[in-house]
This record gives sequence, structure tokens and C-alpha cells, in this order.
Amino acid sequence: MADAYLQVIAHFYAKPGNGDALVAPLTELAAATRTEPSNLYYEFFRSPLAPDHFVILEKYRDANGLTAHRETEHFQRLGFGTIIPLLERREVSSHMVPGDSA
Repeated sequence: MADAYLQVIAHFYAKPGNGDALVAPLTELAAATRTEPSNLYYEFFRSPLAPDHFVILEKYRDANGLTAHRETEHFQRLGFGTIIPLLERREVSSHMVPGDSA
């Protein structure tokens, strides 16, 4: 698929009562991820009705961008080291989407 990007949609469900503990590391991870050469977009959102549920939207130039992201120091430290241990579960999917002219 020419001019396509990799869109990642992640749902993070913190262990009960741990939602507040995720905000700072997710904020730091988002800022660091946005500096990666293949990252085009990274934002996270917290549910107002279920404060232990977060949705993360990520966009990379290609699948290799996601692979490179997972190997970065900040993902290893914040993702594997801090965020994932606070989760009850996570659901991550990725999809190739057509590029836009912007």
C-alpha cells in the first residue's frame, strides 16, 4: 500500500485505583515518542467515566517505526519498566491506513 501509515490504537486498563499513577509516565513517554524520526502522532486520552482506562493513538511512517519505538530507551524504561506493571490488561491493535496529502 503506497503512501500508507501505521496507526496504533491501544487501550490500557490500569489495575484498580492506579490510573493517577499512569498520567506522569504516559506524559513523559508521549513527549519522548514524538521526537522519534518515524513517529507522526502520539496522544493519550483518559476516560472521564472510567479513570483507570486510557486510550493511546499512535501513528508511524511504517511498521518499522513501531518496531523502532519499542526498542527505544524511553519505551523500555517507561513502557516496560513503569507503565505495563501498573496495568491489569492492555489491548493493542495496528492498522495500515492510507496517507493524506497533509
